[in-house]
Amino acid sequence: MADEKTSEEKPRLDINIDMKLILIGLLVFLVVVGGSFFLMKSLMAPLMPKEEGQSKLMTGNLVEVGEFTTNINDVNGQRFLRVKVTVEVTSDDKKAQEKIIQYMPVIKDSILSIISSKTVADLDVRNRNNLKVEIKNDLNAKIGANTVMNVYFTDFIMQ
Repeated sequence: MADEKTSEEKPRLDINIDMKLILIGLLVFLVVVGGSFFLMKSLMAPLMPKEEGQSKLMTGNLVEVGEFTTNINDVNGQRFLRVKVTVEVTSDDKKAQEKIIQYMPVIKDSILSIISSKTVADLDVRNRNNLKVEIKNDLNAKIGANTVMNVYFTDFIMQ
């Protein structure tokens, strides 16, 4: 019976020793991985781009022109477009914003003329940037100088 007790205790010792080895190995592994992480981070720091805080969004003053509902130049004449247009004017002076407000009837007429002359293919998603550029160039030609920087469609519904 004494032999049975000693034989039962021996495997328990081996299991305890094996658990200690596993825990020590795991601890060494974690220390090595953590050390290599900080070493690589410090070696790569000069090669990484420096953060300059928050990047500022350089936009001008936004002026809402209004909402336009018009027929689309279609063979059947049964297609409609509703679009809400906002223009971005130069941000360096408030005179540009006042100029846009002063010329608002001319701006609305120009946008309405351009939009109503377009076909469904011209108003497709792929061609909207071309439409924005055309509106911007037309407005700058009528107002004078480069007052309008961008044209934005905040609502664009074709039916």
